Amino acid sequence: MSDDVRRAFADRLRRAQELNALAKVRAASTEFRRLTAEVERWERRGDGPTGWSAELRVRALVGRAACVYALTGSMDEGNRLLDEAGAVADSVGRPHLKAVVSGQRGVLLLRSGDSQAAVRPLTAALEQGDPADHRDVAVLHLNRGSALVDLGALDPALHDFEIAAQHARQLGNDYYVSFAMHNIGFVHQLQGDVPAALQRMEESVRLLPDGPDGLALAGRARVLFDVGLLSEAERILQDAEALLVDEGLGQERAEAVLDRARCMVGLRRFAEAVALARKARRLYTRSGNSTWALYARVVELEAMLGADRAAATEKGASRRRAARGLETALAVARDGDARGAVARYGVGVPARLYAAEWALLGGAHEEADRILREVPRLRPWAPFPVRVQREAVRAQLAFAREDRRGGVRAVRGGQRAIAEYRERLGSVDAVTAAAVHAVRLGNVDVESALGTGRPAAVFDAVERGRAAFAGSGRVRPPSDPELARLLTAARREIEAARDVGATDDRDQLLRRQQHLREARRMQDEARRRSWQHAGGAATPTPATERSLRGALEARGTECVVANLVVHGGEVAAVRVSASGSRLLRLAPFERVAENVRRARADFAVLSNALIPVPMRDAAVASLRRTLAWFDDALVAPLHAAGDLHVAARDLLLAVPWAALPSRRGRRTWANSWVDLLRGEPARRTDHALVVAGPDLRFAGAEAKLVSSVWDSATTLTGLEATCASVVEGFEGAGVVHVAAHGTHEPDNPLFSSLRLADGPLFAHELDGIDLRGVVVVLSACEVGLSTPRIGGESLGLTSVLLRLGARAVVASVAPLRDDVAARVMPALHAELRAGAMPGAALARAVADEPEPVPLVCFGPLVV
Repeated sequence: MSDDVRRAFADRLRRAQELNALAKVRAASTEFRRLTAEVERWERRGDGPTGWSAELRVRALVGRAACVYALTGSMDEGNRLLDEAGAVADSVGRPHLKAVVSGQRGVLLLRSGDSQAAVRPLTAALEQGDPADHRDVAVLHLNRGSALVDLGALDPALHDFEIAAQHARQLGNDYYVSFAMHNIGFVHQLQGDVPAALQRMEESVRLLPDGPDGLALAGRARVLFDVGLLSEAERILQDAEALLVDEGLGQERAEAVLDRARCMVGLRRFAEAVALARKARRLYTRSGNSTWALYARVVELEAMLGADRAAATEKGASRRRAARGLETALAVARDGDARGAVARYGVGVPARLYAAEWALLGGAHEEADRILREVPRLRPWAPFPVRVQREAVRAQLAFAREDRRGGVRAVRGGQRAIAEYRERLGSVDAVTAAAVHAVRLGNVDVESALGTGRPAAVFDAVERGRAAFAGSGRVRPPSDPELARLLTAARREIEAARDVGATDDRDQLLRRQQHLREARRMQDEARRRSWQHAGGAATPTPATERSLRGALEARGTECVVANLVVHGGEVAAVRVSASGSRLLRLAPFERVAENVRRARADFAVLSNALIPVPMRDAAVASLRRTLAWFDDALVAPLHAAGDLHVAARDLLLAVPWAALPSRRGRRTWANSWVDLLRGEPARRTDHALVVAGPDLRFAGAEAKLVSSVWDSATTLTGLEATCASVVEGFEGAGVVHVAAHGTHEPDNPLFSSLRLADGPLFAHELDGIDLRGVVVVLSACEVGLSTPRIGGESLGLTSVLLRLGARAVVASVAPLRDDVAARVMPALHAELRAGAMPGAALARAVADEPEPVPLVCFGPLVV
């Protein structure tokens, strides 16, 4: 055979292997089959197999065996092809070809779910193979690493993947390097290092010339799920599944469907989660992977339990449903135990935990205790959600037995796992999103505390849960030019859309929408980029009722702290003062939400300086009635004659607390948790940064008046008020005042913004800045609002500033009229300069306003 013919055959083999590596399995299978047939014909025309033709046939048969299994799930057909390949290798006496066949047997065992059995042939292949064959060595290390991951041997697996990456680089094959980086990221994910996982996975995607394939998207989504970004992960998994269908990868498609089911459980869409988990189970069964079919069964159980738990809250527990769920979960757990150590932890442990909780739903406390005793001690590599879930079930059992001490001990055990996990997270976005994994633990704690009727128990339980994800994720921002570039690009696209303006012209409208779509794409990339940076800040220590009461008593203050919580559709409050604490039932949450919406609508009318007087008078009257309702329902029962600090979440933070009639002239401030500070923190400096944004009629005059209050001030107006100059100015200021248009983005709260000369300044751009000791005043509409994440954490521009250490943030929870801001703000700053606390300064500044003002002081509890 000529050299040209040999090169042609070698090129075809390489092309088939690349098609398989790119997950184009059907095309690869066809090419392997054709190549095998042509080589056999060539051998029949000659003197039979030669060393060179045997190499081709063995590798083509091995490749075809992999494709056949991926497409049909048939181990028998795969092994038949490998037997044929082994016979060819024996006929020419080439040990390295026997290693190739042995390695593929290991791969088929791995794909079938028998990872324990897969390690031996993969190791034998590495020992027998040619160490200079970079492709074979890279692939074998990739596959053995995957088997070791399944067995929980994460450090050896990481070592295998790193060796695979080295050989792939020497081979010059970016596809294999990409696979190795993806798998290294997966190991980091399992070890709890989410930022490192995302870095490696993004590096993996960048190496793919045609952009992310289905496997890469699914891997990225799994990390986002671990962080708690469930909606984002679910959307990516939909795209991944579609690509995997096109790529002919049945097993990988099943994994994407199963991950979607997990997302749906977290999103409390239980019926959809059950349907997806069953679909994944069918796909796994079809591909012959009975072990992973059990993993799908576990997710199905989790969704069923979530639905039963929700039904029990509304209608009471059904003992029959609980008994049926318990029996099913135990059967799945036993099946998992029979599959080895990994399935024991991935199937047996969670299934038993679900069984124990079903026993508790049915009132079978002794049975729940027996089941929990069967749960083995969790290994350090056990998934973070499973460790938290175990402590939640242990706490639930202890509380059900009226063992408060044991229950709280279990809650604290779960929160230790949470603290270890969140310390690795960097961005505020990631920290707040990860709270989704602690929802059940917090709910169990608070429900039990409410059942005791003891104010101290409720206060402590609420703050244990809130502190777990409060505070900043990192101490200092990373230096990341690419992140800065993405945010700048997003800003330019938004400004370009603004330049198009409101229009009825179809072409112009399409241009505007294209700019906004591109801005959103850049924002999404920036978010992903920010998640790759590690953290460094520890979990705050939660305040207790005893420590708070002691601090209030030591200062001799009449301050009342109202810790609000929503339970069973009702707003309850733990009222704490120096003299004691009480648990109060205040109002139906729906009524509160309805009145928040009504107040915002009335403020919106009042913010328009051009509306007729009769309409303004009607809006004022309506607003006063709404504020009076808030006063009667939420404040009057608190009997707060002096200072009032409100700790709350969700829509309760959108109540215009400082505008309530009973709070006129009195210090009132709010926060999302009780961040207890003893003694007023010193202002970092008396230097003020004063900023005026564009297109506000009184912004320039307001900035001039505010600047005149302070002896030292930097004033940025007109073209000087750029995003970069304002961010730089934050670093050296003790007081920051921004008069600008503001936007709260409910669907993407970290892109809530202030509009400056060169476009919007996003909350994202402030993430990591040290604001300790700084008072921030935002003279802008609605930037005091925040959006609750699925885990309960609130996000918005104001909450980001507080998480970065701001001493206080004064911001509006509704539209704020320009002339009102221009009157109130100089008075507010005069009070601050004179030494007043921010909440008191705001109360005095708005006391004489003829109409209610929607400004609220947000900040820690300073006593």
